[in-house]
Amino acid sequence: MKIFDLHCDTATRLYNEHRSFDNAVTHINANTVKGHEVTQCFAVFFHDGKRPLPGKDFFLRVADIVKKLRRPGLSPILTGEGVGVLAEEQGWIDLLKEHNCRMASLVWNGKNSLATGAATDDIAPLTEAGRDAVLELLEKNIAIDVSHLSARGTEEILSLTDAPIVASHSNARKITPHVRNLSDDTAREIFRRGGIVGLNLYPPFLSDGEAAVEDILRHAEHFLALGGERGLALGCDLDGVDRLPRGIGHFGDLPCLHKAFSHAFGETVANNIFYTNAARFFGTE
Repeated sequence: MKIFDLHCDTATRLYNEHRSFDNAVTHINANTVKGHEVTQCFAVFFHDGKRPLPGKDFFLRVADIVKKLRRPGLSPILTGEGVGVLAEEQGWIDLLKEHNCRMASLVWNGKNSLATGAATDDIAPLTEAGRDAVLELLEKNIAIDVSHLSARGTEEILSLTDAPIVASHSNARKITPHVRNLSDDTAREIFRRGGIVGLNLYPPFLSDGEAAVEDILRHAEHFLALGGERGLALGCDLDGVDRLPRGIGHFGDLPCLHKAFSHAFGETVANNIFYTNAARFFGTE
């Protein structure tokens, strides 16, 4: 099966836990991707408060892990989550570009010199440095990821540029009113301008209690109604969450979700969500 996923924290977890890809613990590993044609976005995840290494050193070490994950059946794409941590480094955007980082979010849940996370203050604006960073990242062909960003920060990005943007791992706020989920207006605008939204499998973003595949379908159906047939994708957040919906234990269980999408929306839409939309956006078709 062809699978393109917009967000995981696997490479960062491999680094932090001193694991190889041939392990039996992480959601994504050599065994769980076996038998599929996988394009996976691996994030260098910068935690707001934990700084085990200077930002540049940490980025280089995790980026090196991502590079070495390439193998038959697995095409890794390097991304950055919370890259505002790097903003104190001179030439940090050039560093991202040099290592072929294809997508970056300015902030995680906290606050840095560029922006504020939705979990801290959903009405906080971008800083002046943040606005400048958005334009420079786009100039370097690095897509802007607004998952985790405050709603106001996202609105500012949408007013700063007409470029397509990404919400790599966010669901529909209308279905589950979590601050990390997208408003209808934001999702509709992302789809209108040719951007993409990745469905997140973290249960609190899917429902008020435990989650199951049916809850993922509800969010998918809502996004499709907002114009997401060519813009909805997967952003599973594997190895960045402490639990998953019933019936999904790791990456290798995703075919059951494709089957559910095919039954609910038809095989073409299921294939769009699972691969085609993200591949079109990143030009890897």
